[in-house]
Amino acid sequence: MSIEILPGFSPHNEEWAINIQRELKNLGPVTVVRWPHWDSKTTEKNWIEKEANKIINRIGNSKITIIAKSIGTLVAMEILKNKSVNVDKLILCGVPIEDFQEDDEDRFKILRNIDANKIIVFQNEKDPHGKPDQVRGLINQANPNIKIEPKPRSDHEYPYSTDFIAFISGTIN
Repeated sequence: MSIEILPGFSPHNEEWAINIQRELKNLGPVTVVRWPHWDSKTTEKNWIEKEANKIINRIGNSKITIIAKSIGTLVAMEILKNKSVNVDKLILCGVPIEDFQEDDEDRFKILRNIDANKIIVFQNEKDPHGKPDQVRGLINQANPNIKIEPKPRSDHEYPYSTDFIAFISGTIN
């Protein structure tokens, strides 16, 4: 099984992703996805769908775990729409509900089709991009059995590799 890390929109998220990759290296292959706009400084129309398709084409039907932060959670939802994708675990961090565009909430409806035991959501209590109660409302519309784990931080950083490892290895659920 491999792990795919889908970072947030800003280029500084690459550092977060690399740190998480380093912490999780003993679990197997860990890939950090680099967004093209980090280099080009511009985003293409439908870039979320395009990036999801690139990842789907690369992973095929391999069993994977996805760790997604912020805008990466939207890319993760697009990946899940593909029936051939075999997701073992899904970790969502910092769902950016305050920054959603039209129809972004609808992307999360796909979670209705995923076993809630395979999913955990970490949301900082005072994340400026979305509070746990807002995210709980969104996630509960799709599947009220998905665990949402509030964290005591007031930023949009998610340095919870210990929690990620515990969830992936099955010691927390």
